[in-house]
This record gives sequence, structure tokens and C-alpha cells, in this order.
Amino acid sequence: MPWQAWGDASDLASHTGPIRNIVFACDAGMGSSAMGASVLRNKIKKAGIEDVTVVNKAIANLDPSADLVITQAQLTDRARHQAPDAVHVSVDNFLNSPKYDEVVDMVSTQAAGKH
Repeated sequence: MPWQAWGDASDLASHTGPIRNIVFACDAGMGSSAMGASVLRNKIKKAGIEDVTVVNKAIANLDPSADLVITQAQLTDRARHQAPDAVHVSVDNFLNSPKYDEVVDMVSTQAAGKH
């Protein structure tokens, strides 16, 4: 599937494959992306979702295994070049984004077999 920028849940809903590997990507793959990954990992755990991994990486280390890539808005274009088949989510703040709840809702729906 070609990449797509994601602005709301309807864009994620159009993704045809399962979301099993979520990657937070930043320049160094440490710091802010690690904190964002931790926030989303906790939300996914609280939702009772299994078989979904949430990791953080440097943009340069992205690979085709990523189903969904979350980056800060100014880094999204670089991430798209590294993982063109992933769904890309741009956020303003890794620590607090309403898009995380939309990701959890979509992954939960998929896990329940409704997608």
C-alpha cells in the first residue's frame, strides 16, 4: 500500500492490512520517540490489545516491517522515504497527542475482527 499522511482516524481506517508493528521515529531514535512509544505502549496495554509491538527507532533505521510510523510533523517526509508502505502519523507532541487514542481505537477494532 502506498504511504499516506494521516490526519484523522478515517485515513487510518482506509489502511487495508493489520497494524501489528508501530514505530515512533525521530532523528536519533532515543529521547522523545522513546517517551512517545512508552505512552502509546501503555495505552495499548490498558486497552487489552495483544500482538502489537510499539518501538522507537531513528528515522535512518526504519525498515519495511513498520505498519504505522509516528513522527513529529517536521520529520514525516523523511520517514516516508524510509518506510514508504507504512501508514504515517504526524504529531506535534510525542508525550500528549489525541491521535494516540485514535490509533488505539483502530488497532482495537482490528483486533476484534471488525476490520
